[in-house]
Order: sequence, then structure tokens, then C-alpha cells
Amino acid sequence: MKKPESICIFGDSTAWGAWDLEKGGWVSRLWMDVGIREGDDYMEIYNCSVSGGTTNTILERFENEAKIRGADALIFQTGGNDASYELPHNFIVPIEKFRENIKEIIKRAKKITDKIIFLDLKNCDETKTMPVSWIDVYSTNEDIQRYSKVMEETCKEHGALFMDLTLLDNSDFEDGLHPNASGHEKIFQQVKEFLTKHNWI
Repeated sequence: MKKPESICIFGDSTAWGAWDLEKGGWVSRLWMDVGIREGDDYMEIYNCSVSGGTTNTILERFENEAKIRGADALIFQTGGNDASYELPHNFIVPIEKFRENIKEIIKRAKKITDKIIFLDLKNCDETKTMPVSWIDVYSTNEDIQRYSKVMEETCKEHGALFMDLTLLDNSDFEDGLHPNASGHEKIFQQVKEFLTKHNWI
């Protein structure tokens, strides 16, 4: 299998790199590690993630942004914001809508490339997310993992790769939701191993 030359990554503030004050997030760490020009062996890695992103916002924009960058591989890290809720228990993206969104993202992504990976973020530090300090939403490990399971099932049903991230420790979070440098390093190492296994890098 030919290795990709242009990877676009779409996600939320975690994928964007929030609170990694050392290297700017797991995507930046990946680019610094593998996105280096060595003759003709060169990989472009574009971080197209935005703070507050959900599967709804990914659907609104990823096709045009991927095409204009000539992407031949796509990585999606999403679900954390979708699984957050406002009182009384109104999820930002209800779980069945989330399932349909993942299905639709895969359908549209396959028109661009057959190299598609979804990864989740398995947990948060609930001592700081009930509610989240800077916005009136709540985030629980149970909900995050429930949405993650839906993502995994949908990927298997519709032919996309799913990367099962391990749980982070509470010490790996800066503010309860966003990984700090150690959290991003753990994500980066797992992503690198997964991409190597599937011959993307």
C-alpha cells in the first residue's frame, strides 16, 4: 500500500492542540516526528481542527478543506464535545445524530480517499467537568465512552479504521477536558504506532 503524502486531521480543541504548552499538541508532535522532507519522501500534515468542533461542524467543512489540500488520507478525532450536555440532560449532539454523522462523514470521506481513521478521547477528569469551569456544560466518562462505542461500531460497519485510545490519567489533563503535554505525548505515541502498523508512515 502506498503511503499517504497529505494527511488532513479534523477535530476539536484536543486535536487542535490545546494546553500542550511544550509542543502544541499531538498533531504537532506527529508532524515534527514524521512530516520532515527527505528528498522525495515528504509527508504533509495539516491540522484542520477547531476549538468547539463536533461531528456537525466537521460535516460542514471537511470536504472542501481536504480537497484544497490534496489530502489522500484523513484522520478524525471527535466525539468529546458531542457527548457533553447542558442541563437537564440535553446533549450537544444527541447520540443517534452522532451515529448518523459518523456514517455520513465516512460516506463523504470515501469519495476523497480510502485511508480514513477515527480516534476518540476516552475520558476526562470529572472532578473538573461537572460542570466545565468556563462553559455551562457537563462531561462524564460514561457518556464519552458511550459515544466512543458508537464511533467504533459505525467505523466497523462502514469500513473505516478506528483507533482505540487508552485512558489518560487525571494528571494528563490540564483543565479536566484538555490533555496537557504528557497527555498529548501519550496520544502521539499511540497514533504513531497505529499509523506505522497500517503503513501510513
